[in-house]
Amino acid sequence: MRSHRLWLAAGTVLAVLAGTTPALAAPAEPRDTRIRQEAFDPRPARPGPVEIPGKGVRPAPFTTPLKPSRATTLPGSEKTKANALAPDRAGAAGPSLRRVGGAGEPSQFFCEEQISQSTSVNADADNYSATTQYVGRLGCNFYLDYAYGVAGIFDRSPSWDGDLLHVGTPFEFYQSYAGASAGGLRIPGDYYDGGRQIEVVFEVYLLAPYGVRWGACNPLPGLRYLLCDGLGTDLLHVVVGTGPFNTGLNPPVHRYTALGDSYSSGTGAYPYLGGANPASCRRSNATYSFDIAGDGFQGLPIDRPNLKACHAARINDIYQAQNPVSESAQIEYVKPYTRFATITIGGNDLGFGPKLRNCALSDCSGAPLVTPAELSATQSRLTGVYRDIRSRMRADGYLVVLSYPAFLPNPDDPADPQPSVSRCPATNSQITSAELRLIYQGTAQARDMIANAVAATGDPRVLFVDVFDAFRAHRVCSSDPWSNGVEALDPEDSFHPNARGYQAVGDRLRSALGLT
Repeated sequence: MRSHRLWLAAGTVLAVLAGTTPALAAPAEPRDTRIRQEAFDPRPARPGPVEIPGKGVRPAPFTTPLKPSRATTLPGSEKTKANALAPDRAGAAGPSLRRVGGAGEPSQFFCEEQISQSTSVNADADNYSATTQYVGRLGCNFYLDYAYGVAGIFDRSPSWDGDLLHVGTPFEFYQSYAGASAGGLRIPGDYYDGGRQIEVVFEVYLLAPYGVRWGACNPLPGLRYLLCDGLGTDLLHVVVGTGPFNTGLNPPVHRYTALGDSYSSGTGAYPYLGGANPASCRRSNATYSFDIAGDGFQGLPIDRPNLKACHAARINDIYQAQNPVSESAQIEYVKPYTRFATITIGGNDLGFGPKLRNCALSDCSGAPLVTPAELSATQSRLTGVYRDIRSRMRADGYLVVLSYPAFLPNPDDPADPQPSVSRCPATNSQITSAELRLIYQGTAQARDMIANAVAATGDPRVLFVDVFDAFRAHRVCSSDPWSNGVEALDPEDSFHPNARGYQAVGDRLRSALGLT
């Protein structure tokens, strides 16, 4: 004779399904409160093989291929319910088939699975996640010889269909009638691109008493069959699921942080953002980071930027707060979930601003705009900055480094209209052709330095985008300039892109990165 002992795995309880068995005292339902808080690993350990008593088989849960299946019955079992024993054998089983309870014994012998779940979303900026608690319950109106069950979560998101995300606490019993499996999972929406649609699945192995066979897998309220195997035998293998449901997480995106100086903040494209944005940062939603928001990159859209670039920023301002009263250092806004970042930095370290003012106010044609020593020192620091930013991002994230656009006309390029008294009097009177040539050459040298700094990182996910010639034929003094010239009313806007110039930078990013 088989053992009548009862063994319950951790987290398992006896739970009788309401309405399917006589009234019994029901202990508390299981609840797994140990929701995973560590880094999300979408490859949980599957349960080991199950030893079915007396059958000589050791099946492994969550390994059988699953697909939606219709409810099915053997001939003569059409009027049964749930997972029912075959009527032709149940009545002849004698004392081996024991009903649960006494009076009012049901005419059918069956087991029924139920699944309950609750899902909520946490939308905190640094903890965007969905939490699902679930319980799979089995209740029978007769004593099984043996049963095993385990519930889990499968990812049903597009292109993630079928991945096992979580395994609950299994149950196992002998000579009893009810059990439950519970679990809890937190899906971090910024670290895992699936998990937008999931399904709670409940897999059970049911061994009927000696001499009895299973006759039906009938419809179960609110559930769908994914497997019904073993009709006509005493061992029934059933997998049921809730069907896919939404966790409430938004579709995945490239979480975007925009860093750098005035050529990224939006200086030159008034009006500037207020609110929490310091006025001195001169941030504008006309800058290129807003222009590319929503574009597709590597199969996902780029999120609205967290714009932290600031006017007059130097390399040190990546690490220290430029506006300590209201903001942290720029690098503090690069988070472990940041998947996309852009930056322009280094121009102020090379002294471009004061040197340009010197060209406008006096003669700067006697020496190069930047020296080899300045370029070498800045390049070394930039390589370190890029590596530090990448170290804070997602491992699969991208840092995009932009060069600076040449905003003043190249005196040696016929495509660039040159300054004249009638068309561009301020520039014509203040900056000579020799000075324009040095400014153009200095900007080109800065471009090459930045490209070399990117290459020195050795990181294929630090990308260089050359915007040096993005304003060609539309530089200062053209009929359609994409950059400001000398701005007497607001000198800080001088020689910075206007709204159309930032759009041109965005277009160059689209072309270089394959944005769609």
